[in-house]
Amino acid sequence: MKKGTSDYEGATEEGKAVLKKAMHRYRWAIIIILLSAYFFVYFHRMTVGIVGKDIVVDVGGSIGLLSSVYFWTYTAMQIPSGLLSDHLGPRKATFIFLTVAAVGSFITYMGTDFAVVVIGKVLIAAGMAVVYIPLMKIISVWFGKTDFPQLTGIAVSVGNVGAIAASAPLAMLADAFGWREVFLLLGIVTLILALLCVAFVVDHPHKKGYPSVEEIERHEKGTPIVDNTAAKMPMLKGLFLVATGGRKFWTMAIAYFLVYGSIMVFQGTWANTYFKEIYGFGASAAWLITILGVGKILSSAVVGILNGRGIVRSKRVAMFWGTLIFAATWGILWIFAGEMDNYWFWMTICFIFGFSGGFMTLSYTQVKEWYPTAISGTSVSAMNVFLFLGASVFTTITTPIIGTSYTLGNFSFVWALMFAAALVALLMVFFSVEKKEGDPFVGTEQ
Repeated sequence: MKKGTSDYEGATEEGKAVLKKAMHRYRWAIIIILLSAYFFVYFHRMTVGIVGKDIVVDVGGSIGLLSSVYFWTYTAMQIPSGLLSDHLGPRKATFIFLTVAAVGSFITYMGTDFAVVVIGKVLIAAGMAVVYIPLMKIISVWFGKTDFPQLTGIAVSVGNVGAIAASAPLAMLADAFGWREVFLLLGIVTLILALLCVAFVVDHPHKKGYPSVEEIERHEKGTPIVDNTAAKMPMLKGLFLVATGGRKFWTMAIAYFLVYGSIMVFQGTWANTYFKEIYGFGASAAWLITILGVGKILSSAVVGILNGRGIVRSKRVAMFWGTLIFAATWGILWIFAGEMDNYWFWMTICFIFGFSGGFMTLSYTQVKEWYPTAISGTSVSAMNVFLFLGASVFTTITTPIIGTSYTLGNFSFVWALMFAAALVALLMVFFSVEKKEGDPFVGTEQ
């Protein structure tokens, strides 16, 4: 057997079963490594919110600049991340860029002035940006199409667990050892993950001598191979196909731009300050943000699993109802701003906010299904561009509106803008197009 091929077709039935079992076992080892890396993507992303003040006190500078530098760098890396995943391969891409993130962590640890710390954060953001898309590429290649929404939901949930871990646990770690030691530890962990990727991540089952998913399905179900997971596509052609996807791509990209941008305005930027300053909830305000994250974790995992198992049949319909509820919660936040000072009322609203926002994770699957696996990384990374561009643009716009006075009027105005954005997102979901069985890939229509 040549390297990079499989002898599955020529094997006996017993041999086929052995190869299939080995392939299934190995793919979970890869997924566990990459999910562990994705946990730390979110963990790294949230560090500024916890130790940013300590950094600024030590070396000067601005917490806002540290945060915005991370988001803009992460956004800028999304298309390169998809292209690297499709053409360099997930193994090399994750090894190289997790190493870059580790170097950034070490630079941050050693930084004695703000400029050096910013350089470290840029490297961390650039490195951690090349984890999610390789993870999606591995899922596309090593797993069947029905597994994609389930594993996408699980991945987003794992990331959000990382975000929660980067709150109180990170604060305790920083209090005990200091912010520099936090980044030293993160650098070591990230470097270990990079080494695990280069040692165990394999781009395609054929490179281990295992059968591909489509070969197994053809043998067991007689399914014809219409999407070769080992295929390659020229880089510019892949970008062109994604950009010319029309309603199949752009409605989802705009919808998630608006939904994720508004989530980051609330969850990632202003909710804690809002509940402290307007309602006087004090330290307990942090638990409202935590329960929001829990809601998002639950819905991301549950809706993906239900769709993958055929219980939720239409991704578009599920996202429509989820976005409708999401828009309604923004309406409640706006209409009742400064009113209803009952803590448990807002705890419920925050949970519903997070739970309904998690439905949009299905957009990745809906978009990906319109494109061949050869450019699955490019199509998903294009979605990610709009995801983080939304976060960058919305947080940048709302910062001067709210300012530093934290008045009810300023918060109410921002909540009204976010309500309007959620309604536009709802329209985009309504006008999106879901791929049906037998529909051709984008670019292959007759």
